[in-house]
Amino acid sequence: GGDIKMVKRGRRVEFEPDGEYASKVRLLEEIAEVKRVSKKPEGTRSSPQQPNSTSSGKYRFLNPYNFVRYLDQPRSQDHVLGDCEPPPHDRYVGLTGRIKCLLIAQSPIFISDSHGIREETLESGKRHPHYRFFRTPDGDIAIPASTLRGSIRNIFEIATNSCFAQFSSDKHLSDHLPPKEALKLIPARVEKRQGKYLLHLLPGTTSIMIGSPPAGPQYAAWVYFYTPLRKSKTTLQRPRSPYSVRQRLQREGWTHKDKAWALIELVEHPLRHFRFWNVVQLAKGRKDLPKPKQGQRVVEGYLCINHQNIENKHDERFFFRTPENASLAEPIELPDKVIERYKELITDYQERHADDIQRRRQGGIPLDKPIRNKEKKPALSRHIIEKKARNLEDGDLVYAMLKQGRSGPEVAFLVPVSVPRILYERALGEILPAHLHACTEYSHLCPACRVFGWVHPEAGRESPDEKTAYAGRVRFTHAIKIENATNSSEKEPFDATLSILSTPKPTTFRFYLRPQHGKPQNGKPDAEINYDAPNQVIRGRKIYRRHRLPLDPKEYQSPGGYKSDQNRTIHEIQPPGTIFEFMVEFENLAPAELGALLWALEMEGWHHRIGYAKPLGFGEATIEIVDIQLVDIAQRYQNLTRNGGWMDALIKKEEWVHLFKSEMARLYQATSFEELPNIRDLKALLGHSPSLPVHYPRSTKEPQPEGRNYEWFLGNKRSGRNAGPRLVLPLAEDDTKGLPLIDRQGNIVEDD
Repeated sequence: GGDIKMVKRGRRVEFEPDGEYASKVRLLEEIAEVKRVSKKPEGTRSSPQQPNSTSSGKYRFLNPYNFVRYLDQPRSQDHVLGDCEPPPHDRYVGLTGRIKCLLIAQSPIFISDSHGIREETLESGKRHPHYRFFRTPDGDIAIPASTLRGSIRNIFEIATNSCFAQFSSDKHLSDHLPPKEALKLIPARVEKRQGKYLLHLLPGTTSIMIGSPPAGPQYAAWVYFYTPLRKSKTTLQRPRSPYSVRQRLQREGWTHKDKAWALIELVEHPLRHFRFWNVVQLAKGRKDLPKPKQGQRVVEGYLCINHQNIENKHDERFFFRTPENASLAEPIELPDKVIERYKELITDYQERHADDIQRRRQGGIPLDKPIRNKEKKPALSRHIIEKKARNLEDGDLVYAMLKQGRSGPEVAFLVPVSVPRILYERALGEILPAHLHACTEYSHLCPACRVFGWVHPEAGRESPDEKTAYAGRVRFTHAIKIENATNSSEKEPFDATLSILSTPKPTTFRFYLRPQHGKPQNGKPDAEINYDAPNQVIRGRKIYRRHRLPLDPKEYQSPGGYKSDQNRTIHEIQPPGTIFEFMVEFENLAPAELGALLWALEMEGWHHRIGYAKPLGFGEATIEIVDIQLVDIAQRYQNLTRNGGWMDALIKKEEWVHLFKSEMARLYQATSFEELPNIRDLKALLGHSPSLPVHYPRSTKEPQPEGRNYEWFLGNKRSGRNAGPRLVLPLAEDDTKGLPLIDRQGNIVEDD
């Protein structure tokens, strides 16, 4: 389709191969830059020359993932493509049969086996894992049934607007408290008395002003215990200042929460010009301290030790209160909500660092001490290491944010003594429409839960008479490799040490959230687009987009073969062109449900994303249905032959798919199935091969061995005088122009 006058050299098109010709040719919007390439000697391999810039000529890239929007309209009731009770399993009341499928790898594909894992010990002492491809008990290379089932269910959920089955509606995400807000936190000590939790505020010598930073010296005193892993910029610039010449105290002999006496004196930060009390000497008893000199004083308090958990950390904190400081001297009772939110926050901290804890333990690396080799990694905070830290105990030291209540000051929230994170007020379920929450009623299950199976999200807390599970009506076999690649440069399985893969970061709200109405906009301040902003909603379901093929090895291979405990070496990677075969057995499906399943399998010929390293371009595959068999149960039980009662039904595939698509369009008042927002987004991510390179956001055009993708996000979100660009991720169907490189200072790197 398209105007023939628009055809010119470099115009990108979509077409279907038809022998030596092309049919159904459709013009695309982009015009590729066409360069003359000198002919290389026969047998010389080279990467394909592909465009990697926008029309401005500046380097741009696409983020590896985007989101497929959900449909805002609630599902219809008592409809097989809406919410209704599932059919019984004790009788046949629908279509039953099997589907034979081929899965053809379009990019390298890898699924790890749970056996055959080995670890390589590196010079640094860290362990680098090696994985092999999944195999059946018979030793066949295969894609496990669970992987296929999960991938197809995800597409089925998207296409039918089903519930977010694995969604934690009650979860609150956390983010770093802005520095200006952190200054308002007040040191405090928890006391448990007669079943109640009380909070004793310890603001040092400075009167408390609710909602404002301290007007005098900082509330807590500083205890110089550590030599920083990296030299302090302040010490380098002002080496002779009172701040820089402070004497380091001995850490040995002191433990967290120790009650102690301290000799303190006022010090001013030479660059930032705030004042704080510096601990000159610590002692168990007052008599063990020398007589104070001019400008010094002796105070009693509590030592807060949270380990050397930041690269440039040199001080711990000493919580105290002087007798003459009468500001809010009476303890404040802690509400149950504050206690529960604190527990949820500490749990969030511990879950975020679970992988790091496991790696350190496997490598025999202490959790509470920094790594002082060339990597120079800080220790882990106390509240991250200790499981018991989730529950407030008598004597715990915390920071508190106060608010003015009706009858006096109240505690808004508590945070641990570290660079603080704070939970968002709104739970995830509050920014996702109710009809997309995980199904809870057996009589009103969404299409995906009825077809693939359902377990009550709060199993164990429901009433005894309530139904809490339903077995799915589809079963997948393993996809067995049946044919090696024949049409790619890599015809044999190969090995690779991969680049470091990032973990999901939902607190990157410019990527994970969108306005409820309208489109995401660049440059918005954090307060207008975070999880507590009233007009923001969850974007949808996360999908890893297609990459341009063939893959560029530099985008998936670790630069220079760099190995660490954070990346992986994988073996027996199956190259593009490898063919697998699997079966899907189904029972009691309505015609529209079968149509939805068939569509989710073939998906208009778009690429599924399956297996490991999807952000690096692995796991692109198409699925082709080669046979459909239905069974007539009455004939089956009356016939003794192996195939009795079975009939070919491949000819009816398009009829069932058309029924599904037309019903979805009718139920959601769309002119066609293809015009539904979820289908448009899915096509944008899985139906089109992009012209731009696809990789994680970073500050350099070339990949870096250590990853360091966080620098792009740090620079992008910078606020204040030297604010970063604060770019958002466009909607999937608009995500064609790409993102620029950004350094950690927030500068756009114009790398041609």
